[in-house]
This record gives sequence, C-alpha cells and structure tokens, in this order.
Amino acid sequence: MRRFVFFSLAAVIIIFSVIVDGAAPEKKVAYITIDDGPTLNTPHIIDTLRKHGAGAAFFVLKDRIETYPDYIKMMDGSGFTVGLHGVSHNGDIYATPTSPLTEMNETNDALYKLLGRRSRVVRTPYGSKPNLTDRQRQLLETAGYKIFDWNVDPRDSIGAVVDRSAVLENLRSGLEEAGPTAVILLHDRKSTSEALDEILSIIEAAGYEFGTLDENTVF
Repeated sequence: MRRFVFFSLAAVIIIFSVIVDGAAPEKKVAYITIDDGPTLNTPHIIDTLRKHGAGAAFFVLKDRIETYPDYIKMMDGSGFTVGLHGVSHNGDIYATPTSPLTEMNETNDALYKLLGRRSRVVRTPYGSKPNLTDRQRQLLETAGYKIFDWNVDPRDSIGAVVDRSAVLENLRSGLEEAGPTAVILLHDRKSTSEALDEILSIIEAAGYEFGTLDENTVF
C-alpha cells in the first residue's frame, strides 16, 4: 500500500512539474486583411474565407463601394469587417495635414449611404508608417478612427504578374517572424483570389487561429 502511495505521489509531482516548467504555448491568432476592393474577385475571396472559417477585414475604396455595392453588402452580411482605404489610393492622400481625414470621411459617407452605418477602421494606402505625419495621425484618431497596418506582407500585389510561389514563401517567412499575432496584408485581385485557399491552409498549418480585425481589436 505504501509503495502504491509513493508512486502515485511521484506521478503527481512529475505532472505538476511538466505543467509549471512547460507552460502551454501562447495562442497564435492571424488576422486576414484585404485591401483595394471590392472587385469582381470578391465573391470568390469571400467563399474561400468561409470554407476555412476565417474572418477578415476588407479595406475598401470609395469608388468601388459605389461600383460594387452588392459585394460590400456581401462582405457585411458574411460577418466581415468593412474598413476604409480612402479615395485616391496614391500619394495625394498625404498631400495636406487634413487630406487623410477628408478621404476617409468621404469613403465613410459612401459606406453610410449604402449600409446606413459608418466604419471606424481604416488603413491608409501603403501603410501609415512612415507615410502619415504626426498631425495627420492625430486628426484621424481624434475623429474616432483606428488605424491598422500589418506585420506580414506576402507581396501579392507587386507587379502586373505575381509569382505565386514567391508569395507563398514570403507568407511562410513572414509568419515565422510575426510571433503570436499576425496581421496579414493581402489584396483583392485575381492572383490572390486563386491562391487564397493555399494561403489560408499555410496559415492554419503554422498553428494560427483566425481572428477578425475590427474597431475593438487591441494588440
């Protein structure tokens, strides 16, 4: 009897030691973000995201809200975040202290006209760092906008012809460096749409769960 108790206590001590010394791995969350839409590729992108149970934030342009209103409604109705990407999508958005705020407000007006509500989530073209000045950032944040960049760039929008294998390799390398939180930059274009199933599979294989970036997301 004493021998049984001894071995039982030893087993408890070993298990406890494993729990303490080998702490559970940190949860890994990937946030899919898709810029420059909507386009004719959007429905396929949405279908592929649904297939994987992946959330996403779409950063949309004003003229494309007006051109593809049904796709905006599709994003919204599928539970994805509809964020703002501006009007000009070039250096003009950074031309004056107030131009980023003006472009986001114009885009938000178009979204409100369509959905009856506004978005607080924004991404400025080419990223806020180093493009936004301190004053431009301050004006956006004071107006209630939350600005999101990324830390994984598969470079899926570089050039007219995109090398799929390079995009996937860039993704793998980016995930290795990102740590437990990966905000992944993708674009609403045909080549990305065609590669998205594999892109999402790579993210899952790397041990990430999918989150949905929205106005309540805090890093």
